[in-house]
Amino acid sequence: MGFYKKAGGYGKKDYAAIFGPQYNGPKIDYVIMRGPRLGRPRNGEQRTIPKLSGGSFDKRKDIMKCLTTAVIKHGRVKSTYARALAVQSFIDRMIVLAKRGDDLSRREAEEWMIDSGLVENLFKLAPERYSDKFKDFTQVTRTMPKRGAEMAYIELV
Repeated sequence: MGFYKKAGGYGKKDYAAIFGPQYNGPKIDYVIMRGPRLGRPRNGEQRTIPKLSGGSFDKRKDIMKCLTTAVIKHGRVKSTYARALAVQSFIDRMIVLAKRGDDLSRREAEEWMIDSGLVENLFKLAPERYSDKFKDFTQVTRTMPKRGAEMAYIELV
């Protein structure tokens, strides 16, 4: 991260840090960057929540919490395609925590999901239901568009 100027914003190149202060050549117009993974915190930062519906971080976080809880509770939920893709990583994370089953995992799942009774049920049933899988616990299926938004079903496999 030393190559990027902190005051200038993320993605601005600091040529003095890359090539040294004596560099007088042409400016380089490329930079290799990888975006953060959805739902995963980056080095002590908050979780990455996609900017789908606009609004504040807390509003978007609440939408992801509600969708995660609804999919685990009902098994299948209809939503927009972008939200369904975004909530996939959160649902997979909850199932991985349930398979791990220790106290720290339970605490993290209780913080994220709304219904604590559902957390207990998930921690009982998920290890035997998904004993042979390690990832990809959800499936997104596109449906017909509704008022311009592309809709999809997200369901547990």
